[in-house]
Amino acid sequence: MTSKSYTADIVVSGAGTAGAVAAIAAADQGKDVVLIEQYGIPGGSATLSLVTPLMHTGIKGNPMCSYISDEINRRAVEAGASVGKGDNWLDPMMLGIILEEMLMERKVKVLYHTTVIGAETEGKTIVCVNIFNKSGHGKVFGKMFIDATGDCDLCALLNLPLLHGNEDDGKNQPVSLRYILGGIDTDAYWAFYSEKDTGAPTPRPENYCGAVTTNTKWNYPLRPLFFEAIEKGDLTYDDAVYWQFFTLPGRRDAIAFNCPEFFDLHDADDAENLTFVQLEGKKAILRQLKFYRKYLPGFENAYIAQISTMVGVRESRRAVTDHIVTNNECLAHMQFDDAICQSNYPVDIHGRKLNTYEIIEDSGKPYYEIPLRALIVKDMDNLLVAGRNLGAEFVAQSSIRVIPTCRAMGEAAGICASMAIDDNKTSLHGFNGARVREEMIRRGACFAD
Repeated sequence: MTSKSYTADIVVSGAGTAGAVAAIAAADQGKDVVLIEQYGIPGGSATLSLVTPLMHTGIKGNPMCSYISDEINRRAVEAGASVGKGDNWLDPMMLGIILEEMLMERKVKVLYHTTVIGAETEGKTIVCVNIFNKSGHGKVFGKMFIDATGDCDLCALLNLPLLHGNEDDGKNQPVSLRYILGGIDTDAYWAFYSEKDTGAPTPRPENYCGAVTTNTKWNYPLRPLFFEAIEKGDLTYDDAVYWQFFTLPGRRDAIAFNCPEFFDLHDADDAENLTFVQLEGKKAILRQLKFYRKYLPGFENAYIAQISTMVGVRESRRAVTDHIVTNNECLAHMQFDDAICQSNYPVDIHGRKLNTYEIIEDSGKPYYEIPLRALIVKDMDNLLVAGRNLGAEFVAQSSIRVIPTCRAMGEAAGICASMAIDDNKTSLHGFNGARVREEMIRRGACFAD
């Protein structure tokens, strides 16, 4: 094994949704960027965890607050990987390829199959991160650093204070192991499903979805079928607690599933828990596949096309930043002078019981905002976070965590780090978030009025 070092203006840990976009944004600002990723494709949850479709921002017109997000979606339409109607239906594999193309076009230095294992600091300044891969140990030196690992891995390696789980008990949201089936006669399935769902559109839409849960009083059309299978021993009760299906653009014979979900695991950064999900999740997927073949028309020849490489983690470690987005700020639609993102996606807390919160106060605008300060790590001078590991309380994070919002945070982090370098700043604290938002808008990002 050999030791190798790299030097860049900006070092991004994690090439997931936020990290890939942060690297692209920084490169667009003319910066040399090294992007470190433990897997072999960018996109994180959207590609490796098969999270599709992407959620709506909940704001009229679905503004993404990100010019890069708009570019990704345009490219997906051109590649036949999206229906292109503003509803965020994307093919996960094609999304990863599109992100990779964008990174290569911007000449971002990508290090796949590489893990950040430490960092070296001088006071409150990170000098470099330590990495390990098949080549051996190495170092990546930089001026600014972005922790986009989703789990605050770099922050944890620096022994920084972190938030974790619900404020009441420290428990994280449940995790899932999503999968895709192929070989489905989707026309036959839709004919069956739409007959049971009197509200289903006809003729069959280009993309459609459905669900079964036991934690609401909503009348899910397939719920009786699930309980019949439970009584006969073909499914477990947990199979029916949370089950969703989605068609996939460009894959006529495929359907993606948002399940199985693990309701009793509440530490999403525990390696043994993640291993358990991979092992037991595959057993659940095989059980569900047998159920589909037996009970659902169109699934007679269905097969497993893909199982998530990465466990679908909704929330784990979160950074302590210059501003923590509170639950009340999210619910009250709070606005900020240094806002770099807007969202009105609902509170989305998974579990055996549905956990939702009504808006307790309304400032008059139908969205809340995320300030740049929620991305600036409090106890370091040159470290930002981006993505679901931002500084936010538990309930607020459950709304913020969706992919469009993570893209906007990544874009803001990449631009902020670049501007700080241009300004010869060694500390990010107090950086003008309005400048970052102005640059995002100048490049084409759409914000609500």
